[in-house]
Amino acid sequence: MQEFHIGAGPLGEALVAYARATRRQLLYSSALVAGRTSQAVHGQYSDDEALRILLRGTGLIVRRAGNAFVLVQQPQTQSRAAPARPRPGRAKPAPMQAFEPHRAPEDRDESAIVVTGTNIRGPSEGNSQVITIDRSEIDRAGHGTVGEAIAALPQNFGGTGTEDTSLTAADRSTQNIGLGTSANLRGLGSDATLTLVNGRRLAGSGGQGDFSDISLIPLAAVARIEVLTDGASALYGSDAVGGVVNILLRKTLDGGETRLRLGTATQGGASEIQLGQVLGKSWSTGHVLAAYEYMHRARLGADQRGFTRSADLRPYGGSDWRSYFAVPATIMAISPAGSLVPAFAVPPGQNGVGLRLADFAPRQNYENYREGVDILPRQDRHSAYLSAEQALGDGVRFFAEGRYAHRAFESKGQATTALAQVDARNPWFVSPDGAPFSLVSYSFLREVGPIRQPGSVESWSGATGLTATTPGGWELEAYLTHASERTVTAYDNIVNTTYFSEALGSTADNPSTPYNTAVDGFFNPYGNGASNSQKVLDFINQGFAYNHTLSRMTSANLKADGSLFDLPGGAVKAAFGINYRREKFDRNGRNFFSGTTPKPISTTDAGRSIAATFAELAVPLFGPENARPGLRRLQLSAAVRYEYYSDFGSTSNPKVGLLWEPAAGLTLKTSYGTSFRAPVLREVRDPLTVSYVQLRDAAGILTPVVTLFGGNPELEPETANSLTFSARFAPEWAKGWHIEASYFQTRFSNRIERPAADNLSQALSDAIYSPYVSRVNAAADPGDRARLEALINDPGSVIRGLFPPEFFRAVLDGRLVNSTELVVRGLDILAAGSFSLGGGTVSLSGNASHMLDYQRRITPRAPLVEQVGTLSNPPAWRLRGSAGWDRDGWGMTATLSHVSGYVDAVSMPHRPVGSWTTIDTQLRIQPKMLERVGLSLALSAQNLLDADPPFVDQLTGFGYGAANADPIGRFVSLQVIKRW
Repeated sequence: MQEFHIGAGPLGEALVAYARATRRQLLYSSALVAGRTSQAVHGQYSDDEALRILLRGTGLIVRRAGNAFVLVQQPQTQSRAAPARPRPGRAKPAPMQAFEPHRAPEDRDESAIVVTGTNIRGPSEGNSQVITIDRSEIDRAGHGTVGEAIAALPQNFGGTGTEDTSLTAADRSTQNIGLGTSANLRGLGSDATLTLVNGRRLAGSGGQGDFSDISLIPLAAVARIEVLTDGASALYGSDAVGGVVNILLRKTLDGGETRLRLGTATQGGASEIQLGQVLGKSWSTGHVLAAYEYMHRARLGADQRGFTRSADLRPYGGSDWRSYFAVPATIMAISPAGSLVPAFAVPPGQNGVGLRLADFAPRQNYENYREGVDILPRQDRHSAYLSAEQALGDGVRFFAEGRYAHRAFESKGQATTALAQVDARNPWFVSPDGAPFSLVSYSFLREVGPIRQPGSVESWSGATGLTATTPGGWELEAYLTHASERTVTAYDNIVNTTYFSEALGSTADNPSTPYNTAVDGFFNPYGNGASNSQKVLDFINQGFAYNHTLSRMTSANLKADGSLFDLPGGAVKAAFGINYRREKFDRNGRNFFSGTTPKPISTTDAGRSIAATFAELAVPLFGPENARPGLRRLQLSAAVRYEYYSDFGSTSNPKVGLLWEPAAGLTLKTSYGTSFRAPVLREVRDPLTVSYVQLRDAAGILTPVVTLFGGNPELEPETANSLTFSARFAPEWAKGWHIEASYFQTRFSNRIERPAADNLSQALSDAIYSPYVSRVNAAADPGDRARLEALINDPGSVIRGLFPPEFFRAVLDGRLVNSTELVVRGLDILAAGSFSLGGGTVSLSGNASHMLDYQRRITPRAPLVEQVGTLSNPPAWRLRGSAGWDRDGWGMTATLSHVSGYVDAVSMPHRPVGSWTTIDTQLRIQPKMLERVGLSLALSAQNLLDADPPFVDQLTGFGYGAANADPIGRFVSLQVIKRW
């Protein structure tokens, strides 16, 4: 028995409140509950009694399916679709009190239930862990976006595909040019987590179109989020290596719902305004729903947080990372070892005129290059969603849905710097060491300011199709989808190096430019940041870059699922399907960093076709009707998917699973399967660039090397195999409580990376990179000469005519290659329950993820290196626990989040990084006077104690690890919801 306080009203809302109080999993289609109202439930009741009261008069009943409770239409005396077939040896269906587990043929609403992790509809239970975050949980946690809800999951890793990891350079693997937000389950990569909306794929995001941007989805339209934490390519195809995030949007509402959320960080910056409107109408044969959401988030500047304000991190126990690219400038010299070192400091407090040799001190100047930059961009987003469904006849329904989003953003990045060669042609030239020229390290922060980075993302998606139910209970679904995402980014407030050289006098006046140093003056690099005229600054500050990407995806899909035949343990169910997908990716742009006219960037215009077929089978070996001691339930499942890609070939991926219920309340599961990630179009089709660099080999000899960069048409899919075991205990003697423990293991091979290019300085000296280095001798080997001549004269070569083939001694393949291996092992522990206290209901829940191994091998010749609990990698522990109390429309929740400490293995010597614990709270207010008018209020405080992230001493000058913490601090918000 427990205390219930659920008001009368829409049945869907009442069921959400009931599920939250009881921790039961309720399965029902949105169409089934649309337009139905429930009675109020107040007082002490058992879970079963409370549910019966809620459903009284609705025409719905409940049936048990494993750990789930399925709502179905109460059977009529006579079914028009087909008479119920007698099943020998089966008992007559029990009344509701027994929670009858079978599915009668006429109960068609069950077939509309879709559970992430299986293509078989209805009350089936998969063999992999699925974490569900419903609408109520999102609101009670105070989340303002889908990204925040996903980021809070301990199974998610925030090291790639987020705003702050992009702006703080913590993410080196994702080209997140649109500053979006992605899911990254198990830390396997944003491109290895498949994100779906209503079970359908999205267009690719970012500079490579290799992840899904969940920041574009309107939170007001979200019904729930289901997270499958297991490889699932056998079900969904490419990218489902770490798992699947399925964002299920609302489909029914009778009336309207208006949402307003206001929030701000108490330390300043990142303030938010969010407004959402949902309208819906349901009728006997269909429904329509429309949603709109606007969100504004202000920028968070580095100067608004102490640990990012300055690159001098000594006050926090770190290093001084300020740069010698400064104003006043630093004069550089070449050391005996051949490297650039600071030699003299231009004196401060003067205008660069009349300097003498004695004015230069033998030291360097320091510039805080973090000044003026952002760690979170300004964001403005408009999102809209429309969904409609209509019955066309007996068992046939038409559906259509569409989404549109536009997000504009702007951030400020590190100001332009330059290493200028200044000589006597510049009238302000002074040589501190008597040399005929000086190398001057200069920062334009004072005169030009930070680089400005505006941009926008525009996304469209739509789906339309038909579902048909046959008299035998099979459901057929055919639908078309189209999605596109356009990203436009720009960079301006940048110094053009050619114009700067002309203004310095290092190159002669160019008649093709409007500038003339004899008339307009020379640039003075010896001042204090206020020595140059605006005309000089306007001339050199004409640099810019523009980038445009367009990702498109179109698909046609056909699926059928239903029961094949009956076994003593239940009906054997299957799903079959085929689909065809066309992907396109276009990229173009131009830059004006140098030269006198803008130059086009390397373009990509690529497409491919994917055809797939799949099958899935669920076989109940033991069930309610043939159960025996130790075998209350035993179900075998199997799935396989074959896909053919027009650019690299085919791949097949199976998955098998077993579910065993040896005793009431105890469920054991295991699964094994293979998954893959197909190389995205840019990885395969980007044009080759041939360049040149000098590298030191193992003997320290400087060696001229031809370098190859770009896409690689010979790439193969990344492959993985996954193994899981889980146990769930929900005893009858502890109603509403359960605990679940899972073990996961993924071996991710053939990962696509650039090991040689990402470790360029070691490429010739470390043998682990030897697979990507070819020694050449054009003078002695005609084959080497022919190869080098072909590379030098390649259309993508930038070294044509510079050097003869004999000059080069090695070729380094810095292109993307299948090289890396990643082995991940860990444990998940989830628990939840509720009990009555003080006339209300207390709800407790916990979710912990423990990473046992995160081992990475960067090349086939390298060893596996353990990286769990190291900087920019998953920590050993992430956990989140909450406690809530609700009574008569009032409620409180407190949530504790913890990230374990880790090691900064980049610093020498290695440095420990502390753990991070935060507490979130919420007060909910909906007394009866507000409930009667459909009004509710929630006041939330995230990171209530304003705990700073643990300090990390980083070369970037940002004193925190963006992969495992955020810089916002205490964030307070007020949410108002009006239903009508």
